Amino acid sequence: MIYNNNLKDIMKLIEHVKIDNDISNNDIANKMRKSKQTVSNLLNCKQSNITLDTLEKLCDAVNCDLIIDIKKRD
Repeated sequence: MIYNNNLKDIMKLIEHVKIDNDISNNDIANKMRKSKQTVSNLLNCKQSNITLDTLEKLCDAVNCDLIIDIKKRD
């Protein structure tokens, strides 16, 4: 996926992982040690400036790796 400054695309991917693996927002909140409301806000893009650290913790909570690849444009 090429990031186009649209956090919603990333959160959609995480939502698919949640659904595929039967993971609830409460499960994520417990693993991240955040409130359920905070997780909901993250997943619904209510926080527009999420840090890479938070995104990595979110991915970790759904048992995924965050991989960032930088490559030269064609």
